[in-house]
Amino acid sequence: MTAPRLTGRHVLFLFGGFFLTVIGVNVAMVTLALDTFTGTDVDGAYVKGLNYNAAIEQRAKEASYGYEAALEVTRDAAGNARIAARYAQGGAAADGLSVEALLRHPVNAHLDRTVALAAKGGGLYEAETADLPAGQWDVALTARDRDRIVLEAKKRVWLR
Repeated sequence: MTAPRLTGRHVLFLFGGFFLTVIGVNVAMVTLALDTFTGTDVDGAYVKGLNYNAAIEQRAKEASYGYEAALEVTRDAAGNARIAARYAQGGAAADGLSVEALLRHPVNAHLDRTVALAAKGGGLYEAETADLPAGQWDVALTARDRDRIVLEAKKRVWLR
């Protein structure tokens, strides 16, 4: 029995199949990479860099107001995430603020969400959100008294 002959057509199909496989895998990897991580840590980093002095002034203003915040993020038995922030000013409970939390996933921006916290009295503000996957989250709290921002606080939490 004779071995099959290797012709030019066979070699062409082998090379074509090899390169199509490599190109297909590359396209799949690039698509998956771009869908899961945008490559930017901060949107508008250039503009924020230009406004850095204004940000420093804003932090100095916030410090002069004397507000403090304590944040806790837990999950209840139903699987909902509970965000609780306690605000104080000069040691006394700070009521009358409007507080919102930006929940930012460190890797997947598609999971980010903003939640408004409701005042519960005694300086306590709470909110619940469903469908929050387990893992690390960056929580950025913004508290406003009327139209002015009185405190911005950030904390990385681990949600089980």
